[in-house]
Amino acid sequence: MARIDRNRLDGSTFPLISTVQTRFDDIDVLGHVNNAAAAVILQEARVALNRAVRLAEIQADLRVVVAALSIEYAGEMYHPEPIEVSTGVLMIGRTSVTIGQFARQGGRAALYAETVLVMTDSAGPAAMAQSLRDAYEGFLIRPE
Repeated sequence: MARIDRNRLDGSTFPLISTVQTRFDDIDVLGHVNNAAAAVILQEARVALNRAVRLAEIQADLRVVVAALSIEYAGEMYHPEPIEVSTGVLMIGRTSVTIGQFARQGGRAALYAETVLVMTDSAGPAAMAQSLRDAYEGFLIRPE
């Protein structure tokens, strides 16, 4: 599996920043936020992006599935401090969109992630409407 281009995410301007509160339930026996909880924290920020692009309104006939998720852990995260997740679009395909995310806690790098979301209908992958593509384009990650 290819590594995430951390320099690309570090040196970019993200169109959406979400603050996700950690929960006591997120910590493991070592006292830090568990890796499975980290995936849920990133998911919360992806949901905020899909709300911002009005996915459910624009393309109500399609379902969105996670086709790939890659997370690289750059530092430990702790409860109760919130996590700041920067989220944006890296690439838009015919049936998919690749989301890039960079999470910090207390100003420290914590997570780097890339997620491929695929639009599907009952027959499998389905093309996105142009209006949805346009909406995602408004959330492209820009180099600084």
